[in-house]
Amino acid sequence: MKSSIYGSGAFACLILICLFSLSTPGQRTGVPVKGSGRVIQIDNVKLLPLLKPHGKPLLVNFWATWCDPCREEFPDLVKLDNEYKGKIDVITISLDDLADIDGDVPKFLTDMKATMPAYLLKTDDESAAIKSVSKDWAGNLPLTVLIDANGTTAYQRNGKFRYETVKENIDRVLGTVSLGSEIIETVDFIKVVDGRRDDARYYYENNWRLFRDTAAKRGLIQSYEYIDVSTINPAFDIILITRYSGEEQFKKSEDAFAAIIKELTPNGPFVRGTSKPDEFRQIVYSYMGKPVFSSAK
Repeated sequence: MKSSIYGSGAFACLILICLFSLSTPGQRTGVPVKGSGRVIQIDNVKLLPLLKPHGKPLLVNFWATWCDPCREEFPDLVKLDNEYKGKIDVITISLDDLADIDGDVPKFLTDMKATMPAYLLKTDDESAAIKSVSKDWAGNLPLTVLIDANGTTAYQRNGKFRYETVKENIDRVLGTVSLGSEIIETVDFIKVVDGRRDDARYYYENNWRLFRDTAAKRGLIQSYEYIDVSTINPAFDIILITRYSGEEQFKKSEDAFAAIIKELTPNGPFVRGTSKPDEFRQIVYSYMGKPVFSSAK
């Protein structure tokens, strides 16, 4: 599938935006840092005020060290905290045993280089705690909730979140993007690691493209493109584009893709040999908003 972005002004501009974002460190002001492995014990009473924003959006992640999906998504949570320092507040609330408050929990946070405020919930009334967080939560982990500055839940994910989806919702809450009935485009810029281009191509052809092709046939997305740009810019090697027909289709995309992935790759992604995706590819920049790439005709 060809693209008409080569040599376009929009593409050149987006490359400059990407390179600037890669070289500009995030601000680290506005959020009280209780890092260095410190974890604060809370109960139901102390939980409630933590769920109220203070002048800016609040991202809350409920997790535990024994929860594999929690551990898997945590690097992305740290990444989001670093990217939006000063713009949103991020806190983590562990549901580990109280005995781990000075052991496994702070050790994991330190290993993750997490600096957001960290709490451990100890309660004798789990039902009350769950109800105070969300009427749609059954207590399963992980749970991620984005609350806007006015205290309204703007996004909630029961289960492992997608970094791109949370980022897009944060940008929407911050007002940096405006979603409507127009085409919405999400773009990931991928850098191949250690020259393992064949591994990356195999992975995206047999997973990413497979999922998008299925989603397009089912009317879950508008279109998609896989573009190899290694000869254009050394900062990234692959561009992945997904287009949605407006806000409603976009909002449903996370659950839609989760179902497709479970259906088509129930035993995990297709890879070459024993390789793992993080060993051969890195997402260096993500974009969501109005289309900047011309779709194929």
